[in-house]
Amino acid sequence: MIDNPMFLDKLLQSYRFKMVRPYLIGDVMDFGGNKGELKRFVEGRYLNVNYDHSVMENTHFDTIVGLAVIEHIEFDEVFKIFYKFKKILNREGRIFLTTPTKMAKPVLEFWAFLGVIDRGSIVEHKHYWSKKEIYQLANETGFVIKRFKKFQLGFNQLAVFEHR
Repeated sequence: MIDNPMFLDKLLQSYRFKMVRPYLIGDVMDFGGNKGELKRFVEGRYLNVNYDHSVMENTHFDTIVGLAVIEHIEFDEVFKIFYKFKKILNREGRIFLTTPTKMAKPVLEFWAFLGVIDRGSIVEHKHYWSKKEIYQLANETGFVIKRFKKFQLGFNQLAVFEHR
């Protein structure tokens, strides 16, 4: 998620919230949820996880949300995190993930250069995920993709994971 007051960043965040809002069922873990902006849309228990992943231990969730976060994490580390998700996601639970597409990289970098979006956030991007890599992530960590779609003119993508 984001921690800056820039208009376009807030607009993009708002759009991601709108995409997942109908699916925030039961107890929700917001992975990379920054200051917990998503909490106001959650009716069940809410846990915001940023850097301290130990808070994920010994707990279970119906929904795990990772909005615009995995691109900030090293590729191999994301797989390790999803193995943890496998243990804490309830059997009928779902993971909702958004991440920019590879096509978005030059556009985001240009916008950051112009100062339209937060440059620091874009510089932190470690990897831009392809659809194939997202399916690989699901397959290798014991999940299936129930829904995949690109949005925002193909510059962003949503994947919904469920237990295999």
